[in-house]
Amino acid sequence: MNDQADTTVDRGLILHLSAFDAAMFDLDGVVTRTATLHAATWRQLFDDFLRRRAEAGGEAFRPFDMEGDYRRDVDGKPRHDGIRSFLASRGITLPEGQPDDGPDRETIFGLGARKNGLFREALARSGVEVFEGSVAFIRRLRDEGLKTAAVSSSKNAAAVLEAAGLADLFDIRVDGLESERLGLRGKPAPDTFVHAARVLGVDAARALGVEDALAGVEAIRAAGYGLVVGIDRSGQAAALREHGAGLVVQDLAQLQIVSAPPTMDRRSATGGLPGWTSLPAAPTREGEWLLVEEGFTLTREHELESIFAIGNGHLGSRASLAEGSAMSAPATFVAGLFDPQPAPTAGLAILPDWARISLTIEGQPFRLDAGRVLEHRRTLDLKQAILWREWRHEDPAGRITALRGLRLASQADRRLLIQSVVVSPENYSGSLIVAGAFNEIVTRSFGDDVTVALGTASRLGETRGLAPAALPEPPAQVELERGKSYRLDRVVAVCTSKDEEQPQAAARTYADRAIGAGLPALLAAHRQAWKARWDASDLRIEGDPAAQRALRFAVYHLLSAVDPDDERVSIGARALTGAAYNGHVFWDTEIFMLPFFVLTWPEAARALLMYRHRTLEAAREKAARHGERGAFYAWESAETGQDVTPSFVVAPNGEVVPILLADQEQHISADVAYGVWSYWRATGDEGFLLDAGAEILLETARFWAGRARVEDDGRRHIRGVVGPDEYHETVDDDAYTNVMAQWNLEVGEAVARLLSERWPERWRELSSALGLDLDEALSWAAAAREIHTGFDARTGLFEQFEGYFALEEIDLAAFEPRNAPMDVLLGRDRIRGSKVIKQPDVVMLLHLLWDRFPPEVRTANFRYYEPRCGHGSSLSPAIHAAVAARLGDVALAERYFRQASEIDLSDNMGNAAGGVHAAALGGLWQAAVFGFAGLRLGDDEPVCEPNLPQHWRELSFRLKWRGRTHEFKLPTDRAPAGSGTQERGS
Repeated sequence: MNDQADTTVDRGLILHLSAFDAAMFDLDGVVTRTATLHAATWRQLFDDFLRRRAEAGGEAFRPFDMEGDYRRDVDGKPRHDGIRSFLASRGITLPEGQPDDGPDRETIFGLGARKNGLFREALARSGVEVFEGSVAFIRRLRDEGLKTAAVSSSKNAAAVLEAAGLADLFDIRVDGLESERLGLRGKPAPDTFVHAARVLGVDAARALGVEDALAGVEAIRAAGYGLVVGIDRSGQAAALREHGAGLVVQDLAQLQIVSAPPTMDRRSATGGLPGWTSLPAAPTREGEWLLVEEGFTLTREHELESIFAIGNGHLGSRASLAEGSAMSAPATFVAGLFDPQPAPTAGLAILPDWARISLTIEGQPFRLDAGRVLEHRRTLDLKQAILWREWRHEDPAGRITALRGLRLASQADRRLLIQSVVVSPENYSGSLIVAGAFNEIVTRSFGDDVTVALGTASRLGETRGLAPAALPEPPAQVELERGKSYRLDRVVAVCTSKDEEQPQAAARTYADRAIGAGLPALLAAHRQAWKARWDASDLRIEGDPAAQRALRFAVYHLLSAVDPDDERVSIGARALTGAAYNGHVFWDTEIFMLPFFVLTWPEAARALLMYRHRTLEAAREKAARHGERGAFYAWESAETGQDVTPSFVVAPNGEVVPILLADQEQHISADVAYGVWSYWRATGDEGFLLDAGAEILLETARFWAGRARVEDDGRRHIRGVVGPDEYHETVDDDAYTNVMAQWNLEVGEAVARLLSERWPERWRELSSALGLDLDEALSWAAAAREIHTGFDARTGLFEQFEGYFALEEIDLAAFEPRNAPMDVLLGRDRIRGSKVIKQPDVVMLLHLLWDRFPPEVRTANFRYYEPRCGHGSSLSPAIHAAVAARLGDVALAERYFRQASEIDLSDNMGNAAGGVHAAALGGLWQAAVFGFAGLRLGDDEPVCEPNLPQHWRELSFRLKWRGRTHEFKLPTDRAPAGSGTQERGS
């Protein structure tokens, strides 16, 4: 986002105290007006320093700039960090010196002492003014029972509070002196805010933080606080939002505080409205499992519909408002069900909006845009996989109505979608009309041979006893009584002609059976199924709530995307949360998502790979069309496995740009083979290898044996391809493609040898069916050795492709801060002629084949290619995080990990509007497990060689390896091996 594009603050804001137990505040610029004193003394310090250097050395004097230097280098940072940052920006190097250096020393600590003296003098002269709106706001929070803390980088915080008469305003103070004593990193690191929450004994997710500096806002967000409030007193609202502020105000007095109801338990993270007991379930009480969206922002609806989507691997449904809005884009998907229209590219079929409900109270529509919103909150409960909604509304006639609801896709019965809504009239009695699909069958046809039926069954009644009879059609009318609550339960069964001979009859039967069982029983089964999944796949982090929430968000959507009982489908680029990329399957599945399933839910991994076996014939046909033998998989695959990659795209300037990926992104065949081999290696599933896996490995190896052709130099070359770096098309000898092809050939030869020796009868069957004799297969090892890889033994570098080293060098730092991808900023022609790469290519090779390369080769290639990556793909940051962590560069890994975690969860970017980035979520899991935990999968037991961030006190998780469950608990100061326990079932 361009910082100059938006300087507006948020207005008419409501703060629901029910969501918080504590509030943390920066001092300077938030509570006290000492920011001007600090800024003035910084300027005095540096202007004096720079003037002396200019006089001594004859260099031009360039004064300290308040807009640039102050904001960028020192605002909000610890004193000595600010000095280091500013001096570095001017190319000035000074010795660190000693902490006790006096103000006369030309050292970092000496300048710090000088600055402190100047500030103390200014404080004595001027005293301290306060922001009355902030003080009143904090006192109100304390009256409501919230704990408060001052979190400041200043070592003078105590003196400032004393001078201002505010020493009693905070329960604790975490200042520069405390940070120095405990070794806490300063802002933008989260340490001080994490420490404040810990000392107060509150969950960070139930704390709010208030800052006016960009570094401080970053720190609060990284600490995992439930809300970040930015104070904009200088026209930097957009920058505050970009750095992580969820709300931006000019003064805290603008926030309208809504107290918790007297009967509400403040420990409940979503208990903003009373009466959860009226629903058939209640939200999880642990804040670290919840994603909460306070209020309503129309322009964010598409993004939130994706982020809060529900799914069970067979069905996925976006989290659109039940009553709709001007921006609502409701969509429900069935995995593997594609609509051939509009041609030429099939896309995921979109089913009717099953969750639609229209409420009319005394003739007035019950909508967000009619009347006044008193409270509104949506919560994605990751632990239970339930979407909750709370809404309290006053209509134009003054009637106040509370609505609570839940929505889920059953993990226990994947045909079912479930909804329950409670309506409570608070200050009136009157007539309610409820319109929607209650008890009916809706059918849709897609193409010539697929019918989908949605069978709905509902009940409506006063919550003390739901009426046993189904609702009538058309809309039902209910007479509401003040103080009572009324609940609508709705179950939708989705059946297709791919699974049922008579989908309409089946949908009716399943819906009636489900509503008869009752929602409490349905929800109990759903929660139990999710508990089993979380028991197998949860990662628990102590010390980093933001990372904890990001990883659970990733695991939630991965688990929601797969059905282990359906071998006909795979996972699209946006899973079942949005229609971007038409729901097509890419290499994303095998390379980014499959490792998670292989090691936590192998049954699901097997189903995903069986999709590739079912589409193997289409891959053979594609290879034949390209004049090759074996299997060349589709770059974009749908139901049949035929390549459905679009042939062109229209650029924003109207230019028609051809898409070459279907023909040139050939590494997809090796990627599929990599997934097959990874599964076989981790599970030892002989049935899969014999029935499906070996055939894929043999046919992909055969493809590379023909595709890598021997040339005059005696080496095999692969020309005219695109590697993972899609900025460079039609290149020769792409290192990733060639080395993966080499690996594929080696594995193909090994599998042929294994089959012929261990299962000779199966080998005879397979070799006869494929027309593949053992001599041909055994020749693949020699072919692999002949492939040119572009590796230079002298430098230890792989050349990404032939001629890469001769391309234009581009300094990516010169384009920061960036508001567009590098290919847009440079243009298509220049990007192709430059060394700027879209995403990891050689670095991806290091990640996948780690043990193939010696340590010095890994380091040399990562250090060379990392600064040349423009990260034009969501797939990029997580892989860089994983490799950086494995190399021991934890600080760089943390930066990339955070970048990856914010691809979908950023408040401002809108990246998730077309669906969550499923591959990036799988990559985030890999960054944690293979990167920070350092998981190594050798021939024996899995072990970990961790490089954890210092504030991660513990990382624990479970993995499945060859029929056994292994548990890991990794502290930062030692590297324990995994403890194996006998598998007790999945």
